[in-house]
Amino acid sequence: MDMQDSRDALRIKGTRKGFWRRSRIPFLIASLMGALGLGVLTVGPEYILFRDRLVFSIFDLGTEFVLQPFDQRTHDGLTLRSWYKPPQDDKVTIVYFAGRDGDVIRKPRHLFDLAEQGYGLMLAGYRGYGGNPGRPSEEKLYRDATALLEKLAENRLAPDGIVLYGYSMGTGIASYIAARTKPVGVVLEAPFTSFRDVVGQTARSMPLWLVRTRFDTRSRFASIDAPVLLLAGERDTVTPPAFAEMLAKLNESLAMLHIFPGAAHDDRFEHGAWDAVATFLEGLQNAALPAVMAADPASLD
Repeated sequence: MDMQDSRDALRIKGTRKGFWRRSRIPFLIASLMGALGLGVLTVGPEYILFRDRLVFSIFDLGTEFVLQPFDQRTHDGLTLRSWYKPPQDDKVTIVYFAGRDGDVIRKPRHLFDLAEQGYGLMLAGYRGYGGNPGRPSEEKLYRDATALLEKLAENRLAPDGIVLYGYSMGTGIASYIAARTKPVGVVLEAPFTSFRDVVGQTARSMPLWLVRTRFDTRSRFASIDAPVLLLAGERDTVTPPAFAEMLAKLNESLAMLHIFPGAAHDDRFEHGAWDAVATFLEGLQNAALPAVMAADPASLD
């Protein structure tokens, strides 16, 4: 039955039982308004999470740093563009997952300096961000990130291993991949335990059962089998350092926590985070060769 037939059927039924049709109108209106209200509420947290995303390619603005476009096809037929610089001198490749605005220029600027030192760099492109098609969601971002890492492996574009680096929302994606793969290391900047916990922290009046997006790093952090660097800001009110402290306790043998005095949500590198990241990467790099020798001495022949 098409929509016109449905309306006709309703009208015909009403002419036979006029009183019943009239009495149902307020009920139907109230039901519709309730459904619409519930819909608005349930998409509210996700709207807040994704509303400020960059929808143009920030590289169109021009930058002195040269990166290669890296395109991948998604499971649902989209073509997403990321940005890649190959590693040099047996360095690892850093795969960066941005925060909720998708900024891959300003906030990860320190990674460009590392890439100039020979580290490989992949700036992961999100669907719906940076000129990419599609609409973001937690599960789709996970699938896209998984496909990106698989393509890196298939094309041997990170021959000396991968360091997963997530900032804010991106820490939820990085932790998801880290718990399911074997990275050389993981850096989580401005991490949180779960998106539900962030909403509870910043929007206390919102019922948490409305929050569908999880980004539940807490549930999988103990499964990460690689060194993890946690970078927290003492004055961060979005992802307070208590989140990083809770995560560190879940994987004490592998997690290293730095809380930077005076740092807020997006300025850790003005308060000493550069030294922490550089030292962490140097430690991973120095440990890589002995690990290869122990695992397969013949590989060095």
